[in-house]
Amino acid sequence: MKRKYVQAMMTGMTAMLAVTVPVTTVAAATPEKEQTVYVNADQNGNVEKVIVSNWLKNTDKESTLEDNSELNDITNVKGEESYTQGSNGKLVWAADGNDIYYQGETSKELPVSVKMTYFLDGREISAADLAGKSGKVKIRIDYTNNSSQNAKINGKKETIYTPFMMATGMILPTDTFTNVEVTNGKVISDGNNNIVLGIGFPGLYDSLKLGDLDSFKDKESPDYVEITADVEDFSLALTATVATTGTLNELGLDDIDDLDDLQDSLDKLTESSTALVEGSRALQEGIQELDSSADTLVDGLNSADDGAGQLKDGIDTMNNSKGTLISGIDKLVAGMESLGSGAGSLQSGVKSYTDGAAQLNAGIDQVNTGAKQLNAGISQLNEKKAALLSGVSDLAKGGKQLEAGASSLQSGLAVYTKYVNDLDAGLEQLEESVQGALGMAASLPTRAGDVAAACGTITDGATLVKDGADQVSENAGIIGSKVKTIKDTVTTAKKAVETAQSEAADMQKNVTIDAKEASDEVVKSVKDSAKTAANQAATSQANSKLSEKVSNVKAILAAANVSEEVQNQVLAELGGDMDINVDDAIEQSAAAEIDTSKVKVTVNAETQKNLATAKETLEAVDAGLTGAESELAAAQGNIEKLEDGANTLSDGSSKLTSGAGEFGTAVGKLNGFATMAGELSDAVDTLHKGSSGLVDENDTMNNGAAALTAGTQSLNSGLTTLASGASALSDGVTQLAQGSASLTQGTETLKKGSDTLIANNSTLKDGTAKLVAGSSALIVGGKALQSGGNTLSAGIQKLADGATQLKSGTKKLADGGVQLKDGTTKLADGSTELADGMEEFDEEGIQKIADLAGDDLTALMDRLDAVTEADKDYTVFDGWEKDTDGSVKFIIETAAIK
Repeated sequence: MKRKYVQAMMTGMTAMLAVTVPVTTVAAATPEKEQTVYVNADQNGNVEKVIVSNWLKNTDKESTLEDNSELNDITNVKGEESYTQGSNGKLVWAADGNDIYYQGETSKELPVSVKMTYFLDGREISAADLAGKSGKVKIRIDYTNNSSQNAKINGKKETIYTPFMMATGMILPTDTFTNVEVTNGKVISDGNNNIVLGIGFPGLYDSLKLGDLDSFKDKESPDYVEITADVEDFSLALTATVATTGTLNELGLDDIDDLDDLQDSLDKLTESSTALVEGSRALQEGIQELDSSADTLVDGLNSADDGAGQLKDGIDTMNNSKGTLISGIDKLVAGMESLGSGAGSLQSGVKSYTDGAAQLNAGIDQVNTGAKQLNAGISQLNEKKAALLSGVSDLAKGGKQLEAGASSLQSGLAVYTKYVNDLDAGLEQLEESVQGALGMAASLPTRAGDVAAACGTITDGATLVKDGADQVSENAGIIGSKVKTIKDTVTTAKKAVETAQSEAADMQKNVTIDAKEASDEVVKSVKDSAKTAANQAATSQANSKLSEKVSNVKAILAAANVSEEVQNQVLAELGGDMDINVDDAIEQSAAAEIDTSKVKVTVNAETQKNLATAKETLEAVDAGLTGAESELAAAQGNIEKLEDGANTLSDGSSKLTSGAGEFGTAVGKLNGFATMAGELSDAVDTLHKGSSGLVDENDTMNNGAAALTAGTQSLNSGLTTLASGASALSDGVTQLAQGSASLTQGTETLKKGSDTLIANNSTLKDGTAKLVAGSSALIVGGKALQSGGNTLSAGIQKLADGATQLKSGTKKLADGGVQLKDGTTKLADGSTELADGMEEFDEEGIQKIADLAGDDLTALMDRLDAVTEADKDYTVFDGWEKDTDGSVKFIIETAAIK
């Protein structure tokens, strides 16, 4: 994390320092030794460790290189080249044409130093005590130049400092540092952090004695940087300071020989400064465009990294699954070999299947014949139903007439018995009167006439009763005859239905047995012969034959008017390509033939259901007729009793009439009181006995008439139920006839489908023969597949290794893209600061220097010469030699405050 922090900050600082150095048309010598000095310091800037990194540039590809160095613990950091110590104390490297990169440590005093001082709310505070504090914080960075030499200026000896330019950078998070301000520097914000960059030129102000010039009297020496901010919970990551020389040397001031040359140089300096201002603005625009393009680059690198991750995941999955693939190929080859041996067995099984299909076709032919016979019998039953309905209708009408006659009979008997009771009461009074009041003999003729009239009325009533009883008896006989006729018809219909059921059951049994035997034989044979067939061993030829068989079965099911749902179930069992398990495919083929038998049984079951419904209806009608017969038998007994009573009544009324006649004769022949009284008493006694006999039969006749009425009502209700049942029976017979016709049509279609099925037997046999031949070719291909699978497995492993390397590379690219974006953002901000600073540098520095003249200019030129020479002389920190080309920069890191 620390190294990344320094790299990120150094990116912006290096860019700023690079564009700060003016570019002229004077070419600089390429350094042969490039040196970087890394300084680790504590929180106050005190040096703790110094590491020097040297790059020896072998431009001529020499086999050995010499270098002067005073470092300790020297190590080669980029190669395997070694060194020896020469007699002159120099390091002799066995370069073999290569550049040498090495580093070591030193305790030598640094030419520059940094001092860090901290303040909280206006008071100085130590770094350790400042950690975690909040308030107004000021950080002062003082640069000290420890490298100087003497030079004569206007004949006087003066101290000239090596012109180091020093830049310090630090990152202050915006969530803890606010209101950040900097003296001798700039603040750049990226939204999350404040990036502070301070610049100083320690010793340059004193070397040039700029304070003696009017133009610089009000200017401070730029040898420090101050940062102020409002802070919450203070902490500070490390700070980095870069010190470098060569700034003045790049301006070419050493080529100035006199004032004219100086003026020319100042003119060039002014022009260069103006060009530098313009160039810095152009640089700003270019860097901003670069920063904008960096977003697209980062997005592209992230997308590439994501894609590489997905590619790696996919290849890893494939690599992890290759074992399963190889195992599957091995099993597939083994299955192909099993298929080769099983194909012959399948061929034998198919022969058994075709033989069974032929047997099944013969059974279907028998079913078709039986269906036609059944249809003929049901058609005859359908034709007779009209006669049955007509007889039931007549029977219902007769029942209503019988009920009306019985009701009239009951009413007449009620009247009749009333008169009989009145007659009996009158005769009893007469007898009492005759016996107790013979003195009333004078009124006997009149009373005898009344008796005769009453006897006539009774005789008429008896006649009506007898006629009614005869009519009831006659109607009961007619009804009984019709009930018997209807019952016989129903019995005949029941037998016809039972015969149809028996024939249908026989047909169903025959078909089921034939289909089951054939299918069982096929299934057993196919199972036994093809049990060893393997997975995924199907070929395109076998698939073609399977598809053809499925089409044939589908045609049979459709022709048999099987519902689409049942068709789909059967075809689902048959369906699938031959790349499924061969055992399953053969099982399904056998099951498909059994399903065809089930379709036929389903049609017969529907017919049986209609026959059973018709039989139940006929049995209900037959039960109603049996009840009607019972009611008629009971009524017949009552009718017989009624007829006996009517006969007795008729005989009694005849006797009564005869007695009344004799009574009248006796009254007419009355010659004397004694004779008349005796005969009259006898006649009255005879009448009373006759009326008593009639009275004795009154209850029997009334009860019989009531029972007859109730019986006729019950009979009429039964006849109504009979009529309803006969109507339902008629509907059932109609449905039965329709179902029988559909059954006949279905068996015809089934017969055609069966013929089509056996017609494909030869094709199926040819297909199994081709399957046997194709399985051999499949085994050869399987062996080739097995070999290719092993080669593929090795390739997948290499592909997985490459994908891992690719993912690692894209991850590094993506991380680098983010760092690049951070750098371009900081570079863009720095370029803006540079452009602003260059304008200020041109206006406040270069233009004012150009305005100098006279002794001031002469003295300034002498000092510039001395400073330029000091700049040229300082080329290395470690291992300095005269006339050695080189460059050096110092990077000072101060410790973090936590």
